[in-house]
Amino acid sequence: MVQGASFILVDAPPTTEKNSEFIEFADQYAQVGIDVPRVIFNDLAQGFLCLTDLGNQSLLPMAENDSIYWYRKALRVLPLLAKVTVNDVEARYNGAFFELELDLFKEWFCQQLLDIPLSDIDSHSLAPCLDWLVKNATAQPQVATHRDFHGRNIMVRDNQSLAVIDFQDTVIGPLTYDVVSLLKDCYFKLDDVTRIQLLRESYEMYRTALSLSMSFDEYRQYADLMGLQRHLKVCGIFSRLHLRDNKSHYLNDLPLVVDYILEVCNYYHELTPLSEFFEKMILPKLPKRIEQCLR
Repeated sequence: MVQGASFILVDAPPTTEKNSEFIEFADQYAQVGIDVPRVIFNDLAQGFLCLTDLGNQSLLPMAENDSIYWYRKALRVLPLLAKVTVNDVEARYNGAFFELELDLFKEWFCQQLLDIPLSDIDSHSLAPCLDWLVKNATAQPQVATHRDFHGRNIMVRDNQSLAVIDFQDTVIGPLTYDVVSLLKDCYFKLDDVTRIQLLRESYEMYRTALSLSMSFDEYRQYADLMGLQRHLKVCGIFSRLHLRDNKSHYLNDLPLVVDYILEVCNYYHELTPLSEFFEKMILPKLPKRIEQCLR
C-alpha cells in the first residue's frame, strides 16, 4: 500500500450486483492496457469490494470546454476495448436481446409514459423499421462491448490520462455500439461537424487495429442505425427510471435523445414510418408530459 493513497469501499449486494463480472473484467481490461479500478480486496459472499480510487473527475464536464481533444482521447480506448476477452459464451448481444430492448421503448415510453395505446403503435407499421435495426446490429463485426461507454463512465486522472468504470456488463456486441454511445452521448451533444470528424477517426482506428474491410459509408450506416436502436431503448429506460424507480431527473435528457432519433430517421427513407410516428404521436405529447412529471 502507498502511504496517503485513497480507496473506495463498495457495498454491492451479491443478489443484485455483478461483482464476479466486475472483478473478471477489471483484470481483462487491464490486460489490454485500459486503466480501471484495481480490486484490492473482495468478499463475494457478502458483496464487499475495496477498489483503488480513480478520483471524481469524469470526462463529461471536461469535454464541454475542449470536446474534440477529450473525445479523441476516449476514442483511442475503443480499439483496446474491442480486444477484451469475454469468457462467458452467453454474454453476447443477439437479435432476441435487441428486440427485448426495443420492447422497452414501446412499453415504458410509448404506453406507460405517453399513454399511447398499443393499437396506435401497431397502426404505424413500425415492425420493418425495428427489424432493420436488429439486422443492422447483428450483421456488423462483433467485439467486446462496454455497453455504456460515455462521458460519465470515463474518468480523467491528473487532468491527462483516462480510466474506465462500470464495465461489469461487458458483452460481445456490435462494433459501433460503444462508438455511438460516446459520440451521441445522452447527456451531452457534440456539434455535427465534430461528431462526423470523430466518427471518421474512429473508423480509421478500427480499420488499422482490426483490419476492417468495410467502407466508411458502411461504417457510418452501422453507427447511425446502432445509435437509433440504442436511443429508442434509452427512451424506455429513462421512462422506467421515472415511473418505477422515482428517478425523474432522467426525463430532462429525453429531448436530446429524441433529437438523435429524428436526425437518423430523417436521413434514411426506410425509416419514414418511424419518423411519422414520432411527428404525429410523440412530439405533440412529450414536452407537456415531461413538464407534468417534473413539477
